[in-house]
This record gives sequence, structure tokens and C-alpha cells, in this order.
Amino acid sequence: MQRFEDWLCKVRKAERMALISHVSPDGDTVGATLALRLAFLALGKAVDVVCDGDVPGNLRFLTGADAYLKPDQAKGPYDTTLAVDVSDRSLLGRSEPVFDSAPMRLVIDHHATNPAYGDANFIRGGESACCLLAFEAIEALGVPMTVEMGTCLMTGMSTDTGHFQYPATSAATLAAAAKLRALGVDISYMTRVLYRTQPMEKVNLTRIAYQRLHFELDGQVGVIELTHEDFEETGCTFGQADGLVNRALEVEGVRLAVMASEREDGIKMSLRAVEPDTVNDIAVLFGGGGHAQAAGCTIHAPLKDALAQVLDAMAHKLGYHG
Repeated sequence: MQRFEDWLCKVRKAERMALISHVSPDGDTVGATLALRLAFLALGKAVDVVCDGDVPGNLRFLTGADAYLKPDQAKGPYDTTLAVDVSDRSLLGRSEPVFDSAPMRLVIDHHATNPAYGDANFIRGGESACCLLAFEAIEALGVPMTVEMGTCLMTGMSTDTGHFQYPATSAATLAAAAKLRALGVDISYMTRVLYRTQPMEKVNLTRIAYQRLHFELDGQVGVIELTHEDFEETGCTFGQADGLVNRALEVEGVRLAVMASEREDGIKMSLRAVEPDTVNDIAVLFGGGGHAQAAGCTIHAPLKDALAQVLDAMAHKLGYHG
């Protein structure tokens, strides 16, 4: 097991870095990446942020959101690359060659399924958010925390905990959030941007999601199916669609939920569960991963066939013989 101090040592030695977020970026990978960018810049390092995907509109208020580069725009060579909140190499997408281009490759992540694919890894599986790990890293590096860093970190902590509602919300998460609030992070503004302002394209896709919502296994599983045409028709991005699967999980009696989204590279399965049920073990069956109650995978098959495979796995998990 690699020590946190070893990871910090590698970070301190870095001079030119690329920080890489995962595909279909969400609040946690973006928040942690941008907070670390600000911290490393404060230490005098040259830093690029890279992602194979677009930052969602509701995250563009974060400092540095406009600094993201596409993989083919990366300005290497880098002596160090850092994968941020990327649970598996495959989630680097087209950024994988950028990650591999550096002699020192690091990982910071909170997913229990992460295989520790870096040369040095700061991984605490099951923690509430990668932003909490980033918070700890910035403190350990001795970088003075700023409101801009804190806003990035609070955003990731909030979005990955359902605004501090999910079971993984730890005492350490709330303690860090309290420090950031005391620093001056504007929770009211952040909440309004993240949760109380919806782009019309997401509203239109949400309408379709509710129309498609159906239930399987005697109502124990909620299912949403979205086609490539649904995304084209509404103009909603895959990143904006994140979280719609929770609409299926909120129905009384539902234990597991799946949202199957048809994408160019396969069918993305967003999986959710109500405690004590889990879905990360189901995701692993299909080469994915994630948290106990929130995970995902991609299946290369027609939508109906891919969904049938996941439902079979869920039926086996629930011991359903109907």
C-alpha cells in the first residue's frame, strides 16, 4: 500500500504537470482538478488541465473552467501527469496517451474499484468525494486555501454526496465543508447554480426520461432508456443527463435503478441502489466500477440487449425468480 507521503513527494518534485479529468466530467472531477490546478500554480508549477469532454454549463462558474484543453491540444511534454477522480484508465478516454506521456504518472481518487494504475496513488476507496482528498492534499502541501479553491472543492463535495445527503457523507466531509464555508465560500450562489437553475435542454430530456420510466422485477428496479436521438433532439449533453437515473430510484419500492444511454461508443449504464443494496459489483461484471450505491459501465451491444444483460444481473443479485 503506497503512502500518502510518497504521493505528496512526487507532486512536490513535479515542475510541468497535466491534470486529467474523466470523460463525461462531473462536479467532483472538475472541482478537484481545478482546485489542484490553483494550488499547483501557487507553488510555481506549470499546469495544464485536460479532459476528453466538455465541462457542463452549470460548472463553468468555477475558476479555471475555461482553461481546459482537449487531449489533442495538450501542450506537453510533461514530467508528471495526474488522473483526478478517474476510477479506471478507460475513463481517461482520448486523454490516455497524455497520461502515459509523462515519466511520472499519479492518481488521486476515491473509488473502491480503482486498481491503482499510477506510479504513485492517493486512493481512499469509499470516501465521499475526490474533492475531500484534494482538500487534504492542498492542506498537506501547505498551500493557503483561497475562496476560489474552496468553491471548486465544495462543488465536488456537494455534487458527489447529493448535497450532503448520501450515506458516504463522512464526518470528515462535513468538517472540510465547514472550513470552506468559514473561508467565505458562497453556498447560496453555488446551490442556485448547481441545483436550482436547469437549462431547457435538460428539462426536455427529463420529460422524455419520465415518459420512458418503467419498472421491472415486480417494481424493485426502475429503468430509464434514452436513445442517441433523444440527446440530439433535446440538445442535452451526456454530462447534463447525469443524475436523471435518480428519478427512477426515488420511487417507493424501488431498490435498484438503471439509466441506459445510447452513445457512440456503446450503451452507458448509470446504476444506483438504495442501501443496503449495492451496484458497484454489478458494474464490475461489465468492466465498470464506482461506489457501492452509485456506479456505471459501458456495454457494447444494442440498447435492448445491453439493458437485458444488466437486468439479468440485477435479478440474480436480488434473488428474483419471477
